[in-house]
Parts: sequence; C-alpha cells; structure tokens
Amino acid sequence: MMRLLATGLLTFALMPSPALAEEIYRDNTVRFTLIDEGTIRLEYAPDGKFIDNKSFVAVIREYGNVPHKASTGGGKVVITTNKFKLTYKKDGAPLSAKNLTITSAKTLGTTFSWTPGTVQKGNLKGTYRTLDGYDGNMYQYSNPKHEMPLEDGLLATDGWTLIDDSKNYLFDGSQDWDWVTERKSAEGAQDWYFMAYGHDYKSALMSFTKFAGKVPLPPRYSFGYWWSRYWSYSDK
Repeated sequence: MMRLLATGLLTFALMPSPALAEEIYRDNTVRFTLIDEGTIRLEYAPDGKFIDNKSFVAVIREYGNVPHKASTGGGKVVITTNKFKLTYKKDGAPLSAKNLTITSAKTLGTTFSWTPGTVQKGNLKGTYRTLDGYDGNMYQYSNPKHEMPLEDGLLATDGWTLIDDSKNYLFDGSQDWDWVTERKSAEGAQDWYFMAYGHDYKSALMSFTKFAGKVPLPPRYSFGYWWSRYWSYSDK
C-alpha cells in the first residue's frame, strides 16, 4: 500500500503549501477536515497539536469549500455529505469503534458502516516490484510454487478506503528548501484519510489527488524510440 502511495508523490515535495482548509470540527484533541464530498481527514492529537505540514502522503493542505451539513449538539458531532454520514461521540478518547462511525449515503450505490478497525474484504490490490521469475501470477523457482504477494492498493469493492498517515515523514515547511523531518506527534496520535466512493473508482482516484497531489506524465517524445522483446534476440 505504502509503495503505491509514495509513487510519484515526491515530485510534489517542493510545491507551495497553501493555508490549511477550513475545519469542519475541532476540539482539544480531535479535528475533522473535509477534502471533498467523499473524503475526510480524521485527526486525534492527545496534546492538541495538530499537523499542518505537508507529509509524504499528503502534499496539499487546501481543499476549498465542500457542500455538507454539520451539527455538534447532544455530545455528538454529525457531518453529512452526499456520499457519507460521520457520527462522532465527543469523549476525548482516541478514534475507535466506540466513538466513531461512518456510514454510506443512499446515493453512493453501495452500503457500508465503517468503524476504526474494520478490515476491507475486497481490496483490489496494488503493484509488485518485478515480474522476474513469474509465469502469470505464480513464482516458478520455489517448491511448491506460490502466488505473487501483492500489497493492498488504493481501491476496494467495499466502497471505502482508509489511509493511515499517522507515522509517515513530514516536510519541515522551510521557505528556502522544504526538507524531510520526522513527525513529532504525541504517542497515540492519529492522522487518517477516509475515502467513500462506492464503485466509482475513477472518482476515488480523483479524490486521492486532492490531498496526495497529481502525478504529471512526461511528454511521450521525451522517451525517444524504444523497442524491446521479452525473450532474448540478436541484432539480426
């Protein structure tokens, strides 16, 4: 999963970092920020010190105004968009199944009820470093042969994805040269991105770029002329 998330993102390490977007909810230990109608950043900071710096996963911190409804009465926070409904019990504790639930909206086209700790059942998997030694998805040089161990990817048939950015490196925000720095969050801090997309995987990819940054493709002519066959061949 992390290899997928890291691919191409360092290209954007030196992008300007706008001011943090308007927060939908914030108290002494919790902050919720809407990125778009299907994506929300969920933070828990025991010491009340939230992270505004860019991270290796999230290089964009300004998201604009997102249509939503929010209420904070009765000891609860309820945030509703056209893709999900978030309910948080204001107890000051770490985000868990005891205080946080996100359910799919009827318009999403799929049904789920997510709480922290829920495991995806239909992850569509990511990439693998090399195909050397593989015939299809089976490794040929072991006995017995085994399948290619793909990492989890960004998309899942479950209709939702959680990205945990709690321990990833940050950029220090230097005006001269924005450089990597360790995250110095308090023990137990949480920094998550929850994405609700149903089976609209194209919209999920779009939502991902809104906080992870877009990956530019170099022009085809810059690669010159390439010719290759998988099998060995001579210049004749």
